[in-house]
Amino acid sequence: MITRFARPRIVRAVVVTTALAMPIALSAGPSEVAARADAPAPAPAPATVSVDFGDEKGRLRRSERYNNYPNENAFVEQRSADVRFLNEQGLHQEVHRVWLDYVFEQCSIETRTCDFSGNTDAYLTDASNLSDAVLVNLNPSEFIRGERPFEDLQPLLEVMLGDLKKKYPAVKYVEVFNEPDWQYHGHERHDGRPADEVTLRPGDLYRFYVPFYKAARKADKGVRAADRLRVGGPALSVMDPEWMEPFLDDYAADRDPHKRLDFISHHSYLKWDDDYQVPTFYKSDLRQVSSERGDILEWLRERRIRGRIPSFITETGIYPGPSFDDRTGTADYLRQAAGMATYTYLYSRQPDTYMFNWVVRHFAEGRKDQLVTRVDDGPVPTGVFTPYGNMMLMQSRMKDIEVSAAVSGSRKDDNGVYATASKDRTGASLMVWNWQHTNDRSHRTTVDMSGLPRHFRHRPVRQRMFRIDQNTSNYFADPAGAGLRQVSEKIVRPGTRHSETIDLKPNALYLILLEPA
Repeated sequence: MITRFARPRIVRAVVVTTALAMPIALSAGPSEVAARADAPAPAPAPATVSVDFGDEKGRLRRSERYNNYPNENAFVEQRSADVRFLNEQGLHQEVHRVWLDYVFEQCSIETRTCDFSGNTDAYLTDASNLSDAVLVNLNPSEFIRGERPFEDLQPLLEVMLGDLKKKYPAVKYVEVFNEPDWQYHGHERHDGRPADEVTLRPGDLYRFYVPFYKAARKADKGVRAADRLRVGGPALSVMDPEWMEPFLDDYAADRDPHKRLDFISHHSYLKWDDDYQVPTFYKSDLRQVSSERGDILEWLRERRIRGRIPSFITETGIYPGPSFDDRTGTADYLRQAAGMATYTYLYSRQPDTYMFNWVVRHFAEGRKDQLVTRVDDGPVPTGVFTPYGNMMLMQSRMKDIEVSAAVSGSRKDDNGVYATASKDRTGASLMVWNWQHTNDRSHRTTVDMSGLPRHFRHRPVRQRMFRIDQNTSNYFADPAGAGLRQVSEKIVRPGTRHSETIDLKPNALYLILLEPA
């Protein structure tokens, strides 16, 4: 439900106090972006997407069903309405990640109880209504900084996890830490602290992880294996071998027969130089993430760590911290949509890898919002998707079985046309988009579909197309037309093949649905 239409407010980049709110220049220069915008657009380049609906690849990876909400004090008045809206739109979650920032103060070793009343209870209840499973992020900051005695951590966690499991059955995952490599090391190095004076070093991390799996084992006592808590981490800000390998070394060396590492988590925005002074943003070439799962599998093999331990990319995006490409305009909102679609594509090609979207509403940076949050006047609206949110809605309308979709004639580095196709008994679907970041290359794209399902052949089929671009399905161009816009509908009678031609402007996205008429 759309509560009101308001004029979009242009969000300036603001330095905020979060793990990756970096007090440095994080953007392309305004003159550089302006120069590209003023240059005449080149003629569309040809591209071809070849889809074979007979070549099945397995279940489609549903990244739109893995998501984040900000902490419990953010957008409290909108949160329940957001949950209803997302559920109504078909974006009910498989796993939803939440932040329990105050839980270490809400639980007591002395009374063996926790008080989750008020905001925390409403927050966890909303998350449970939105998702089949809830992942709670727990960050033992006071223990890492030495402000509380380490020996209190495990008994406190035993109380905490036991109460969470009892009161909120949807809580099934516990993620330990949040960007510890940046919070307790990189940020300090960036600000000039010598390497031997930082709060945390790579080899220090695992000792703070151990109490979590030990406490989870106590909380799980007497429950069947399918219902036990899944514990993992370390939620690094970067998939950095300097931090990940010592963590895995210590896990491999741990002699506890009940040790637990149910998933390996990290974030995906950028990487740093050795002194944490110069970042390299993944948006410069998103293919930088393509080898991450292969690296993790190799590290697990080297340490003889057995079992199928998945990767959770619990945060990702092309705009870490307060970064931007266009400080004063709205083009970044469309870039975010196409960039996140491309991230999804690259991670879905890696086995046992689950990318979490970031974020339903961000407390400071509008480029990351899935729901429109920042307006010039009036209350925060509910029920209005940004282009990024509309991209996730496109993903939710894809069919269930992925099929082969090959692209030719378009890529320059990571920029160009991407496609994902799928089918099931209800029809066939294709998402195709033109990730260009700040480039201006359009593509006239021929979509050649073969191997169409038998029940489509020589029968009337309804073809619908939906589009997101700078002017369509884009609140920041047309607040009244913010929803996912259907741009064409027709009846076709395909044989074994069917083709369409679409013009893809920079960062535009299309969804094509074929369903029985």
